Amino acid sequence: MVQESTAQPVDFEEGMLDVGEGHAIYWRAQGPRDMPSMLVVHGGPGGAMNVKWAEVLDASKWRIVFFDQRGCGKSTPFGKLEHNGIDALVGDMEKLRVALGIDKWALFGGSWGTTLGLAYGIAHPARCLGFLLRGVFLARREDIDWFLWDVRRVFPDAHRRFLDAIEAACGQRPRSAGEILTLAEAPLVRFDDAGTRLARAWTAYETTLSVVNKPAPAQEKPAEEKKETGESNAPAVSMALLERHYMANELPPEPLLPRVPAIAHLPCHIVHGRFDMVCPADQALELAERWPGAELSIVDAAGHWTFEPGNVAALRASGEALSKALA
Repeated sequence: MVQESTAQPVDFEEGMLDVGEGHAIYWRAQGPRDMPSMLVVHGGPGGAMNVKWAEVLDASKWRIVFFDQRGCGKSTPFGKLEHNGIDALVGDMEKLRVALGIDKWALFGGSWGTTLGLAYGIAHPARCLGFLLRGVFLARREDIDWFLWDVRRVFPDAHRRFLDAIEAACGQRPRSAGEILTLAEAPLVRFDDAGTRLARAWTAYETTLSVVNKPAPAQEKPAEEKKETGESNAPAVSMALLERHYMANELPPEPLLPRVPAIAHLPCHIVHGRFDMVCPADQALELAERWPGAELSIVDAAGHWTFEPGNVAALRASGEALSKALA
């Protein structure tokens, strides 16, 4: 359907696509139909789409497609872990392309979205126009261990609070990255108050690592007030639940770097914050070294968050360059 609203002036279509195995994914498409399509691949796993990503693109030059990956956002059922893995998500993206009648599209991914975007491109190179990647995550064991454990050398206070939250939820303190994944499972999959508190602590930890130019912190609202105002813990729950599930059960994938030649003939623009503490910048450099012709922008005074000013400026420039390359 096409929806018009004074609050949301962008005309868009949306729908649910049954992808099988008990899952249906939500999608949204906006922008001129005669322009190249850009698929926006959100982070997480479990992060859900954010239409603000479209603001870093020239809206007149792209048909922009968003979707929520399995188990998060508006996709159903919420939080389902069965049949939820990287191959399934790649398959969903291809089913969505076919369902929308798109011959080829570019991919705009951030963080986990770069992992998934690369995996899709490697599986379906003939369906890709090019790539815009922000905050590269190669999903190797060392990349996962950095996020869960090794980053404590830079953020010892945030990491200590993260371990405190896991210990409060399960009664045992993790002593390694592997133990974080093991001990966090039971409270997160219960969907109870303890699990919700842990999910909020998990996402607060990731947020702390993500932003160099931090916005003013919002005052925490009491739980009762959140219920009254309709606020939901769902984004935190899906992020923590699915990140833990993927890191424990689905990752690392088959290594991505050796398979980059399958898509290295396509244009690629990479934007990465120099002080990204979620996905250190060496991952972006290693990807660019495997991709002749890739344009790498390492942004000083920026971290992992998409909307840090330096990242936004670099993404806008890179999106424009990709559009010109395709034209």
